[in-house]
Amino acid sequence: MAHSHSHDGHSGHSHDSPAGHSHSHASPESIEVDDGASSPESTTESAHQATVVATFDLYLQQAISANQRRRRDFYGLSLEHQSLLEGYTDLLAAVDDKLQLNADLVREMVEADVFPMQPDAALSAPAPKESDHERLRSTLRQCARDWSEAGKEERDSCYEPILEALRTAFNDLPRTHRGNCKVLVPGAGLGRLAWEIVREGFSCQANEFSLFMLIASAYILNQSVSPRSDLLTPVYIPDVLPATIAESGGDFSFAAGDFLEVYRNDEGTWDSVVTCFFIDTARNIVDYLKLIHSVLKVGGVWINCGPTLWHFENSSDGSSSIELPLEDVKTLARKIGFVITEEKEIRTPYTTNPLSMLRHEYTASFWIARKVEA
Repeated sequence: MAHSHSHDGHSGHSHDSPAGHSHSHASPESIEVDDGASSPESTTESAHQATVVATFDLYLQQAISANQRRRRDFYGLSLEHQSLLEGYTDLLAAVDDKLQLNADLVREMVEADVFPMQPDAALSAPAPKESDHERLRSTLRQCARDWSEAGKEERDSCYEPILEALRTAFNDLPRTHRGNCKVLVPGAGLGRLAWEIVREGFSCQANEFSLFMLIASAYILNQSVSPRSDLLTPVYIPDVLPATIAESGGDFSFAAGDFLEVYRNDEGTWDSVVTCFFIDTARNIVDYLKLIHSVLKVGGVWINCGPTLWHFENSSDGSSSIELPLEDVKTLARKIGFVITEEKEIRTPYTTNPLSMLRHEYTASFWIARKVEA
């Protein structure tokens, strides 16, 4: 089942992944890495990798520090008020224990990191900032969303319509022949949607930009041999053993790097592109849609699910961001050469604790489109 797919990377950019990396998932133990791209091409990229690794290394220190702040605030209360909060210190001690479990997981992830740094990269690397620590916390929340039973409701709300659309779009293919159908999933995160597509028998390549996500996904997909309990409210990850797709008949691979760079030469290569909570990560949505159209074969299927929140709107670094209303995005897709054959809205939560009184829910736009002949 192993399928190693490598692309030329780009240089000179500081981002969350080494460019041009590719690894395939054939068993819990194996990762294939393209040695030609195993080191970032620029000092900036290598320093960024070192900062990300340092963020993983500092997880426990940062997490315990936040819990210590809660202790400090508690002991700043009057004795009378402390006495009314019986059991609060025991709760904080229990939080410390859960944070240690998280730290054990984070340590295993970074020790299994398949993206080696250049020698002495840490010497020029900036120290992790709060935004880096938040990216790691977000990655842990994504572990619960993508790879635990607790995240099943969220996954089902947006992944199942995508999977059903794939089944319908290629219903003329016997399941035994689905492995000949190539599906691309840019912005794949921790890879669960791509994994589910392979479980359906299709061949699928996941593409991800964030090194935080890449380190975590490589660990889950290649090192997991049994479910384990992690995170503050205990959940078990993964809820399935990733290697069970070995008999699905489809190939599964993971390519690291910028979608616009990694696939710029893949014209007419893919039978389907699946975008889930992805297109609004574009700085220029025209670039995204034109590349999606380019990489598809004529008649190929684009399945999209997600909001249009435009991640780089009001970006602090002053970089450009083209922000279109939803209807204008669909108009642009038609101008580029898509025919939208089905569209609807899907209400879906996202990295929400089902036990919390606060729930984040999106009204996501879902559509199926086909590339038409020029």
